[in-house]
Amino acid sequence: MEESSEITITASTSDVASNYFVDSEIDAFFTKTSASREACNGKARELVGDGDVVPVDVQGVCIYTVYAGPELECVVQFRLESLALKAEISSLATEIYGSLVPKVSFEGKLGEEGDGKKEPLYVYLMTRMRGVTHMDFILAHGFPENSPDHFLWRKNLMGDVAHFMALSWNAPQPVSPGYRSRLRDAYVGDLQLLNNSLPSRFRPIIQTCIDAIDDILSLPMVLFHRDFGACNIIVDEATCHLVGVIDWAEAEVCPFGLNLHSLGFLTGKLHLRNGWTRYEDYHTLQDTFWERFKVEVAGVSDHQLRTIKLAGALGLLLSSGFTSRLANEPKPVPISDDEHGRYNMMSLDGFLINPETKFDIDGPLKDSPYSIVVRLRP
Repeated sequence: MEESSEITITASTSDVASNYFVDSEIDAFFTKTSASREACNGKARELVGDGDVVPVDVQGVCIYTVYAGPELECVVQFRLESLALKAEISSLATEIYGSLVPKVSFEGKLGEEGDGKKEPLYVYLMTRMRGVTHMDFILAHGFPENSPDHFLWRKNLMGDVAHFMALSWNAPQPVSPGYRSRLRDAYVGDLQLLNNSLPSRFRPIIQTCIDAIDDILSLPMVLFHRDFGACNIIVDEATCHLVGVIDWAEAEVCPFGLNLHSLGFLTGKLHLRNGWTRYEDYHTLQDTFWERFKVEVAGVSDHQLRTIKLAGALGLLLSSGFTSRLANEPKPVPISDDEHGRYNMMSLDGFLINPETKFDIDGPLKDSPYSIVVRLRP
């Protein structure tokens, strides 16, 4: 019998896999730091008083995070020094998104400086957002994916995500002409690398993004969450309404829309053999997002909407087209069409190439007010 490529996750198998994964991730994390797990757990108890210290179910590659306190009502996070949170970013996120982001305070350092390649840890105390990650919600509710309950849950979340995105549009950040120029140079340079490295089928969309680069940079400059995905989106356990968004370490100020490709992950699923497919309510979800967004930002033009969608394509190319962009990782390079780059390549194909699942992008902005066009060499 041919082995099926479908993966069915039950509660029991998920728990076992999760425990193994968490233990492995935690062990790997503490090989990178001069602080010990025991010291971290002790610091957590010191900060919140009596109670258990429980690791969260999904750990970051360069972070150790625990729940702590009598009711596990607090989050204590230990981050490698190279990935310390920026106080100004945390403050700005709170100012823009209010209760949709956790309150964060810096609580000192653990570990020794200069211990070879091992880094000390920065310690942060955060409010716990009451809910579950979107990933945990999906695993808990399973199948059937196209049921009335799932249609309602996805619609709830999509409307809330539109509200979340609108908050950033309505809070544009002032930047200098030099800042925009540096972003332009970086984006064009990265697109040129992708044009030379990715399969030729991606060249038309890469050129389209190049042609629209000045339009994209004319969009509001907003606080951009680099990893707006299922593990960082917190939802209500019963309704799937958005509760908050966590992990702002890699956030920065960029043109609006660069993380809009995240909508693809909320409106479809990835099959490791067949690629991306859309949920049956895909078009309803798209309508829900754009109708809510247009109401909340008021006055966005058709030209801006087309530019926003191209910004989403640019964001996908810059994220999925390259290896990790974490601050303490080697310089990112374009992915290859091999086993290491397979997952990202499937997303690029699914959202930019496959006519059944690709983003709704109208093409070059022929009515653009910008006359400068950069052409890539074939």
